Amino acid sequence: MAPAPAAPKAERHQYLKKTGSKIIPFNWQLEQGYDLKLITDLGRERDITRMAADFSTLSWTIDDPTLETKIDVSRNNNELIFNGIFKGKEIKKIIMIDSAPWYQALSFSLRQFTDPNRKHIEFWSIRPDNLAVHHLQVNREAEELQTIEGITSTAIKLKIQLTGLKSAFWSCYYWLRKSDGVFIRYEGPSGPPSWPLTRVELINSSAQAKLDGRLQQVQ
Repeated sequence: MAPAPAAPKAERHQYLKKTGSKIIPFNWQLEQGYDLKLITDLGRERDITRMAADFSTLSWTIDDPTLETKIDVSRNNNELIFNGIFKGKEIKKIIMIDSAPWYQALSFSLRQFTDPNRKHIEFWSIRPDNLAVHHLQVNREAEELQTIEGITSTAIKLKIQLTGLKSAFWSCYYWLRKSDGVFIRYEGPSGPPSWPLTRVELINSSAQAKLDGRLQQVQ
């Protein structure tokens, strides 16, 4: 009898999302198999993002019965293909993009900035609340100390903006732990200027933080 296949290596974290007075914990799990699979659970919503070794997104699914949403998005060359139900309405469409990468799970895709030579990247991403497709840019801002889980460590601060003239109208920030690239903090607007900020912070980590050398090979 052939031996059972080994279980995929996993990296797990728990985060707290705060928007105004609303506080929600969520779970984050990264598995390494044929490709990279990130699973996030926030309330009844489950997102599954499949990624290549270069951090780019291959497909993304949302399953949220509360919002009557079950949708899959995949990339084929320069097409983003949407299929499923979104907020109770059937969605079947194709959006054309250019050759820039698609990064849907920034909490992982930004990990490539542990490479000190990474300063700037332009990419595509889909806004989860309305499925709008945006061309974004990320810039390395600084390194600073952050205290997470009672431990102070050096973090890489990254600024995300729209591209071109729109860059002045929206931005958010991500912080990654410099030692291993783990996402530790987020801060950005939850909507129009009068809306409260959304903050996300790492609260618990039980990780095999370095899944495999291939996660560190992208230069």
